[in-house]
Amino acid sequence: MKSAALFLCLLTGGALATAVDFQDSMHREFRMGMVVPRQAAAAPKTNLQVFSGALGGVAASAITDSGDPQRPFGVDGDTFPDFATAAIRACDNQKNSCAKQANSQQGTFKVSDCDKQSEECKATAKGAEASAPTFVASAPATATFFSSNEEFDFFCE
Repeated sequence: MKSAALFLCLLTGGALATAVDFQDSMHREFRMGMVVPRQAAAAPKTNLQVFSGALGGVAASAITDSGDPQRPFGVDGDTFPDFATAAIRACDNQKNSCAKQANSQQGTFKVSDCDKQSEECKATAKGAEASAPTFVASAPATATFFSSNEEFDFFCE
């Protein structure tokens, strides 16, 4: 009787282990779960800011692609139609943050130093404007799909 019970326990345990292993292999093989398309994955935004000065540790804001074809450049949540305007806003935001820090006596610099840095930032931005990317609004591309040709049938997953 004890041997039959022991045999039954081993048989049941083996069946459960096999079921768990089978489930894991199915999950690995077919990658079940949430699948995110490549287009939906968050891509890192490229920072187009060229000025690296950071008086008191206050750096100029990043200039990124906003995704809006009419106003493609973004700075701190605001969008702009061209690089020059976006770069000026980034420099102005840096100057304001720098001046706040200088006025709060947390830095060993003066507001006039922030003004000088702002002029350097704007001069750097003006020099970089020619090499800045141009984002052009364009019509969506049209595609023609074929399910077969004379020799083959096409299958897409």
